[in-house]
Amino acid sequence: MGGPAVERIGTAAAARAGGVVLACLATALFSSAAISGPAARPPARPHRSPSHAPHRPRRTPAPRNRVAVLRAASPVPTSTFPPDYRVGAVFSLNGQPHHYCTGSVVDSPHRDLVITAAHCVHGGAGGGYRTGLGFAPGYRNGRSPAGLWRVRSALVAPEWANATDTSADVAFLVVDPLDGRNIQDVVGGNPLSTGRDSGPIRLVGYPRNADDAISCDGTARPATRRGVDQLRVECPGFTSGTSGSPWLANAGPSGGGSVVGVIGGYRNGGSTPDVSYSSVFGERVRDLYEQAAALG
Repeated sequence: MGGPAVERIGTAAAARAGGVVLACLATALFSSAAISGPAARPPARPHRSPSHAPHRPRRTPAPRNRVAVLRAASPVPTSTFPPDYRVGAVFSLNGQPHHYCTGSVVDSPHRDLVITAAHCVHGGAGGGYRTGLGFAPGYRNGRSPAGLWRVRSALVAPEWANATDTSADVAFLVVDPLDGRNIQDVVGGNPLSTGRDSGPIRLVGYPRNADDAISCDGTARPATRRGVDQLRVECPGFTSGTSGSPWLANAGPSGGGSVVGVIGGYRNGGSTPDVSYSSVFGERVRDLYEQAAALG
């Protein structure tokens, strides 16, 4: 049976007017010195036992309770990094630095956008934006070889900001240049696609107590919960910290692919680490992207 038409959003997207919520995040200082301290404990996702046999992950490092150490290097040109470095860890730099969510660089006109889950950056109805955020693409073993990038602003849809609508659990981060270059010039960016409601995907994310990404190849399917416009995928081990992980269609051996979802939505991504959810990427996500793309 044929699927819906897929729209790929490229760098020529124009800004659209709309009621997107914008908050400027507080400035954080970055340097090549080590930033260390015990990891703060963010709210954990609830979990339950899986009801189906999970897919085998391609890489699943054992979680470790340890002191988080982040060493940010000066980035080098994009040709040095494979496409999987476009996925990275979202850090809170307030107090003791720690990574608590996942994000990925998306192709945009100003080459400065990262996509993640709305609940990673905004508290929903009655809440507000988190401040002092950073993004470490290709985070590996306590180091950020592609640099640590300051988040300048974040955008979520008004449906999330005003009503915590779990079908709008998507956010875009605008990051400042580093050493005179934009993040997409250093690691590249994956195109954003809308209109997909099923199909094979690769899920890539950073568990909170691990210093390397895990990934899993699975199949996205429409969620069956009543009144929920979301997708679900069975992949094991996507625990707290993997919220915002990209769902990548047509990913190659070294990563890449089109972003067709992010872990979020139902119960902030799911009630078990072995089944994850995403808001459907439709017109609302496209409009949010176009407004974020106009801010660079």
